[in-house]
Amino acid sequence: MAEQNDTSEQPLSLRTLCTMRSLLLHPSTPQHTVSSILETLARSPSHHALKLLSDAAALRPDLALSPPLLPSPQRLAVEALAISLTRLNLDDTRFASLCFGASVPVRAWMLRNAGAEFEVRHGLLLGVLLGFTKDPFPHVRASALEGLVGFCERGGESKDVGLVDACYRRAVRLLRDVDPSVRFSAVRVVASWGLMLAASNSDMKAYWSNDIFAKLCSMARDMNMKVRVEAFSGLRKMEMVSEDLLLQSLSKRVSGHGKQKETLGQRTSEQFVMLATNVAGALVHGLEDEFFEVRKSVCESLRTLTSLSSEFARKALDSLMDVLNDESEVVRLQSLETLHHMAINGRLKLLEKHLHMFLGALVDNSWDVRYTDRKILKVVKLNYLALFKSSVDSLLGSLDSYPQDEADVFSTFSHLGRNHKKFVETALEGNVEFNSARIAALLILSISAALLNADVGRIPPVMFSYAVTFLGRIYNAFSDIMDRDALLACLCEKSRSTEYSATNINPGEGEQQFPLFEGDAPNFASNEVIGSKIDSHITREQKEVANDQVEQQQSVYNEVTNLINYILAKLPDMWPRIQSGHTNEVLRSLRCLKELTTMKFDSLGSGDADALAFTLLYLRIIELLAEVWNNLLPAKGLCYQGIGKLEFKLGKLDRRVKELMSRFIGFSAEEELNVLELMLLTYTLRISKEEISCINHTLKRLSSLYLRVESILKESSALPSNFLVELGKVLSSTSINGASCSPLQFEACLKFFSLKQFVFHGPIKHVKAELSVPNIDFEHPLPFVSGLPVGIQCEITLHNILSESRLWLRMTLDDGFIQYFFLDLDCSEGSEEVRKCTFVAPFYRTAEADCLILKVCIGSECLFENVSPVQKFGGPKRELVLLCNEKQVYLSKVSKA
Repeated sequence: MAEQNDTSEQPLSLRTLCTMRSLLLHPSTPQHTVSSILETLARSPSHHALKLLSDAAALRPDLALSPPLLPSPQRLAVEALAISLTRLNLDDTRFASLCFGASVPVRAWMLRNAGAEFEVRHGLLLGVLLGFTKDPFPHVRASALEGLVGFCERGGESKDVGLVDACYRRAVRLLRDVDPSVRFSAVRVVASWGLMLAASNSDMKAYWSNDIFAKLCSMARDMNMKVRVEAFSGLRKMEMVSEDLLLQSLSKRVSGHGKQKETLGQRTSEQFVMLATNVAGALVHGLEDEFFEVRKSVCESLRTLTSLSSEFARKALDSLMDVLNDESEVVRLQSLETLHHMAINGRLKLLEKHLHMFLGALVDNSWDVRYTDRKILKVVKLNYLALFKSSVDSLLGSLDSYPQDEADVFSTFSHLGRNHKKFVETALEGNVEFNSARIAALLILSISAALLNADVGRIPPVMFSYAVTFLGRIYNAFSDIMDRDALLACLCEKSRSTEYSATNINPGEGEQQFPLFEGDAPNFASNEVIGSKIDSHITREQKEVANDQVEQQQSVYNEVTNLINYILAKLPDMWPRIQSGHTNEVLRSLRCLKELTTMKFDSLGSGDADALAFTLLYLRIIELLAEVWNNLLPAKGLCYQGIGKLEFKLGKLDRRVKELMSRFIGFSAEEELNVLELMLLTYTLRISKEEISCINHTLKRLSSLYLRVESILKESSALPSNFLVELGKVLSSTSINGASCSPLQFEACLKFFSLKQFVFHGPIKHVKAELSVPNIDFEHPLPFVSGLPVGIQCEITLHNILSESRLWLRMTLDDGFIQYFFLDLDCSEGSEEVRKCTFVAPFYRTAEADCLILKVCIGSECLFENVSPVQKFGGPKRELVLLCNEKQVYLSKVSKA
């Protein structure tokens, strides 16, 4: 018998499955043979068996509904039913027979999907579902309740008010079920069927709405987290609730009689007290819940509830402000989204006591939180001057802390000025001694109030003149109402007003009026096209500013530099999101930045092109680093394919970082430290994974590179980063041969790494080469004789090659054979900036073949790595970094004729 059981559990062969399929589909197959095949398929663990069972049920509905298909309670048989029955139109009799069958899994599946999948008479359907809510099996009761929810979600309605009332009351009783899954589904039924019951009688709607609200609030203290989340989610569906009950949900102390209104909503004070007991402090308990999912759900429910009562919105505002100090970014963000919804609907009334928490979100570590807080400031109405001044000061402080938010901060200032014209002049008093970013922000604030109004009020014309000089920087703040040209025309027109003169602005002695700084960079929104050049910031007499500054065009070099500085400033803020696993979001941002980098400029000097090449390579490195880090997160389980993918990406990251170090010269000490730290991070990532091979070799390269970093630190007197300090400690306790190497120690160093902003301290030069093989192409191959060397004429142009560089010509065949040829720089003509040479490189391995394709390129040795040579005979001693793309050289064998 044991042998027979072992045989039944073995996967069926494809040949056996094909035979079974033929027998099942043949109409003349005996019934006992069909039953035997179905039982065998239901017991088989094979996926093919499940597919065959499903196909058979779909092609022959009589098999799907016949008793032989339902003898086994195994999960595979039930899943096969799930696939097949959804395509059937069941009558009432067949539906009832399946629900009352002996198979509990089939019954549960039928009940859970009955409300949404099958066209069954509503009376029978609701009767069956209501009856099975008393089933002894908890998952059957839960399935019946989910069937009732599915009926409502599909848009089903019942004209029998008594049946609706029975379903609602049954769900209310099941709110106290011992099984959490039943309570979860009961909460969903109370929310959906309760609203159906309230809608059935307009006179009783207020009464039932209060009852539903109280029942849902009573689940705020349930022991199961998911039940609490669903209870607060149900509150989002409320259409009306008594104001007294709403206020009671914010107070843990029962208030008693409320307003003593004798309405159907609260028939007597005793009934109100009963409801208030369930409601008391429910929302407060939710906001204090230990699980962030519950706190987030409460904030979402407040979006709906605050729109039902202005008094409740005023009281709830205090609780929402406290949530802004929550440890979870998700909860803080949802609280601000709720405040934004309140502001749009006119329910947000900020007071002075709220400022500390509300404006504190402007300097939150999360970009999303800061952005949402600024969204609220764009639409909220501030009724007091003190609130307006505090908001302006906080925005300026946020701009100092997060300069990368400049575009959206400027846009917020623009909306503040338009919505609070009467406060603008007072807020500008005394704000003169600021840096250029603050000046631009204050200019936006001052001119936005009068920009669309012919009456400029008390705004001096000189303010519009100064705004013209900042046009390239501030025009995005007004992009929602006018384009750049329209803004320029409007500013010029208002700057010619004679109502105010320049003497209206009286700076202190020795102070310059709104000083303009050379090199002010424009801020580019991440999803907008860069289309402006920066106006030259030269202070001139007031009458010439509006005309001369617009006509003065800054050089292309400054435009490229501003673009690069903007891009590089974006990257450090992406590192926390890389660490938290938001890889797709970061990669999308990096792709946008790469598109900006590859923009076409009308004319670029060598310095501009070199800086753009560096920036593009740097972005590719950060992109690879984000992908590698995503594979190292704890939630990412590495399978065999994942390990291979990780090794490939780490190898690619290693090559890119070496290119960054080898293909660019002119780094300052700080810039070189930045690049070397990226290389150290790459080696540390390789060692920290035990699956990565060649740990000893990588450790030697890491140690050699760290010595170079130490030497630079001593010479420059710069302070090492936390990552370098921790890595030094690990290396000091690790032997060079890797005998005492612990990957866990290196992995612990990774948490100390933070991406620093790369700042250019001077021009850098791009090391590159151009290779051409004249008169050789696919149609005109180079002839050769097998066994004899063939000479390949190469014309090479080298850019920014130092005299100590070691260059090699690499020639590769498709079978993997590689031959190197050393390039002697003494034979070249020109300077270090541009060298040219022409020579014939011999290739010796001419095989017995009619044609060959030879891939030729130029590479430079990585001189900064002091490790064992990679080539022992006739080749480079260190790894090569390619300086140009591979050039294909076509060879053709000389025929005897």
